[in-house]
Amino acid sequence: MEDLLNILGWLLSVVTVIGNGFVALLIAKNHRLYSSANWFVLSLAVADFGVGIAVFPSSYLCNYSMACNLRVYVAFFWFFLHSSVTNLCSLTWDRYIAIVHPYKYSNSMGKRRPGMVILIAWLIPFSIALSLLVGMYASTSYTTQSVLLIVGVSAFDIICCVLLFYAVVRILIVARARSHEVSERALQVHSIEFSNSQRRGKNITARFIIALVVFFLGCYVAVNYLVLCINFTCHSTRDQAAHVVTCLLVLNSAVNPFVYALLKKDIKEEILKLIPRGDNHRVRSSATTTAFVSGAAYN
Repeated sequence: MEDLLNILGWLLSVVTVIGNGFVALLIAKNHRLYSSANWFVLSLAVADFGVGIAVFPSSYLCNYSMACNLRVYVAFFWFFLHSSVTNLCSLTWDRYIAIVHPYKYSNSMGKRRPGMVILIAWLIPFSIALSLLVGMYASTSYTTQSVLLIVGVSAFDIICCVLLFYAVVRILIVARARSHEVSERALQVHSIEFSNSQRRGKNITARFIIALVVFFLGCYVAVNYLVLCINFTCHSTRDQAAHVVTCLLVLNSAVNPFVYALLKKDIKEEILKLIPRGDNHRVRSSATTTAFVSGAAYN
């Protein structure tokens, strides 16, 4: 079982590094993608890229290297994991303000505001990781370190999950209300077909957001349960529980580039431009053939 979880963890780490690295490079090198919303996506992709490196690869090097400092590794481990959570919160906050308070968003979201929010999203996990590191050096008591882990990890994750759940529920409520408004306006001008298409689009968006929330919350509810279990009750299966925790954490970061970046309209369009199209090849071949035949006829 442990070997299977290790293989799964390494595969997820590879997907996480490649997927998030691709998204980060795509946004950084493409000026058409420079927008406040995509800066949050870029920051989240960088954090998830770090998760792909910090969990299984770093753990492997730490286990097979005599120079590894376990306390520093634990702080490094939770820094990137918390960075992923805080950057996800900042991305959700940006979309929350844009959807729920669109006029406030257009007036307040200047050039400096995204950078300030992203900076805070990195400073919070840095502060938590630093406090964990200092606490582990200050005390060698297992009980003290368990309390630090619960306060610095479980309590933090629970607060973030509550905030994310509230933000997404509010987004869904506003999206549903606007869907009804669009439907009523369409009916007033006797555009029933337009109304149905708009309603279908809103329902798809609602299902997409619900799927994101269920997936993220499902991963982190399981993670926090297993963290509590590892520290208090399930000592007999502690190693397996720890492997399941790391797999769930990497899984969340592996999925993020697909659900938050690759399904974003402007990024999807840029990715599609990178994919060679068979139709374009046939058009070019047809044009070449026509030119050749025309030239032969002329000669």
